[in-house]
Amino acid sequence: MDRSLRRVLVPVAFAVAAAALASCSTAADLTLRANRSAVLALSFEIPPAVEAKLRSFSSSARAPAGMPLFDPASVAAGAKAKGLTVIESTSPRASAYRGSFSVNELDAFVTSSGLAAAGLFVLTRGASWASLDINVTRQNASILANLFPGMDRDLLEALQPPALYDNPVTRAEYRSMLAALLGKTAIEALDAAVFSLSISLPGPILENEGIAIPHAVGSYTSAQFTVAVLDALTLDTPVSFHIKWKE
Repeated sequence: MDRSLRRVLVPVAFAVAAAALASCSTAADLTLRANRSAVLALSFEIPPAVEAKLRSFSSSARAPAGMPLFDPASVAAGAKAKGLTVIESTSPRASAYRGSFSVNELDAFVTSSGLAAAGLFVLTRGASWASLDINVTRQNASILANLFPGMDRDLLEALQPPALYDNPVTRAEYRSMLAALLGKTAIEALDAAVFSLSISLPGPILENEGIAIPHAVGSYTSAQFTVAVLDALTLDTPVSFHIKWKE
């Protein structure tokens, strides 16, 4: 695996990995607009006790105290290189990250980035409707990961998530590895941790599969997808959902 990929842990499905080990605050919000632009906002934070455990595996353990676990400048540079506009990329505290990114033409972006060709993020449009299909697998997750560099590479090497590495272990085997690496408190937090993605759409939802909406189909424009973090880290089963809305 090349050096750039070893530095990656993406918020959409994976950048929350270190944060989720601590059952911390994790949020991602994707807004799709009528003009076909989109905005993705991310935030997560690692509690102090778990931060200390994770930091012992990171390159920042050899750096001045207080150095962030996340490199907002690298995240911003990587996002810009892929065609995203960086609204915000900051580490408000050493254990936290907050970012916001936009794209003017989402359809063109998912094509140029390879997301569509890999079947990872597929937009389909018809007469007065559009749909989004997400399907993240071990085979295509690295494409998503390449969009957002900036995670400490030594920490990522220590965690070795099967979703990103050539590490063909099962969910149960990976959990056992993390338990030995991080200890009882962290693994119990990981068991309970989930990654949540909220999606806001430019029109009423017509149909959905694998993603929750708060009201009846046809009367609401937002939905929420959740997945256990351990499932996202291992991808024994692909992470997927489908949603269709009126335009």
